[in-house]
Amino acid sequence: MQHANNKFRIAAWILVAPATLFLLMAGSTKMLGANPLASLDAMAPWVFWIGLGEVTAAILYAVPRTSIIGALFLSAHLGGAILFHIIRGENFIGPVLTSFWFQSLLLASVWAVVFLRYPAIISNFKDQEKD
Repeated sequence: MQHANNKFRIAAWILVAPATLFLLMAGSTKMLGANPLASLDAMAPWVFWIGLGEVTAAILYAVPRTSIIGALFLSAHLGGAILFHIIRGENFIGPVLTSFWFQSLLLASVWAVVFLRYPAIISNFKDQEKD
């Protein structure tokens, strides 16, 4: 697979670092049982496993060789978080961690990094349009 040039790599790392740190922090607090969000109390038996999945996906996402797999795992995780907030009837705009705009932006940045690291993915879509 074709890799990105140096400018794209730097831009990718600028996006990867804060996202990975946030996901590691959020996942580790869930694993340690420190639930800052009261909305997770109903899911208490599953919170540890959700946190473990979040930490695993963040580590896979941070490593360039496994970033596509990590992005797929994070898509599933963040998609579930977005759905959780929608089902609970929460507003799109609200406090940062209790509304789903943050998860939506995080998911968009996850895929922006994949496209910056592997521009060949976009060219594959362009090639299909020509056929």
